[in-house]
Amino acid sequence: MNLNESQQKFIMDRLASVWKGKRECPICNPSTAWCIGTIVEVREFNEGNHCPGAAITPLIQVECNNCGHTVLFNAIALGVVDQDTGKVKEAKL
Repeated sequence: MNLNESQQKFIMDRLASVWKGKRECPICNPSTAWCIGTIVEVREFNEGNHCPGAAITPLIQVECNNCGHTVLFNAIALGVVDQDTGKVKEAKL
């Protein structure tokens, strides 16, 4: 999913409110340059079988600009994706 500028700002604001400290990459430390990749989804593994109706978890993909290490945040828990509608929230400009 391509995120517009308002959605990216909302995600950055939410991440800043919960991701405290120096935010150093654990792989290429001391890099602190991160970017928002996109929102991806993960579903429960069912031995490779399609499982209609299985819960899908939207995740925000955040990548280290230096080495590519990726951190995933639950988009619903972070308050970025509305649990009822599945819509990505936007910053109030």
